[in-house]
Amino acid sequence: MKRILAALALSAAVMSAAPVLAQEAKAPDAVAQAEAKSTLTTANAMINYGRSHKDALAMIAGVQMMVSVAEGTTIEAGGSPLDLGAILDEAVALAPDDELIKAKADALRDDAETKSRGACYWEYWCDWYGYCEYWYICY
Repeated sequence: MKRILAALALSAAVMSAAPVLAQEAKAPDAVAQAEAKSTLTTANAMINYGRSHKDALAMIAGVQMMVSVAEGTTIEAGGSPLDLGAILDEAVALAPDDELIKAKADALRDDAETKSRGACYWEYWCDWYGYCEYWYICY
């Protein structure tokens, strides 16, 4: 009888541990998310800098940073997907005689146009009352 009770207790403990392990596996990697957010912010600043100072290379570098951090997704800005292909076209138009700019834009074009959804990350947020939770934010 003791063996049966011990087996039941052991099986109950094993069955209840599986959901706990699954919840721990779903926790987001905060360091990777912070790095992705920082990279996207820097890339956006580089694209804006390139537009304002007519610097095609800065725009290309910004697109390359976004493509590297997006991992097969599109970047969303203001709820609509950001057209990285149009940014590449704009950079090529700024330097029509520069073969390096054209070659780099062509190399990035396939990666920039094969995205399907927004790049999102988890952010840990706390209010004034000490209540903390994860928010899913798309850039």
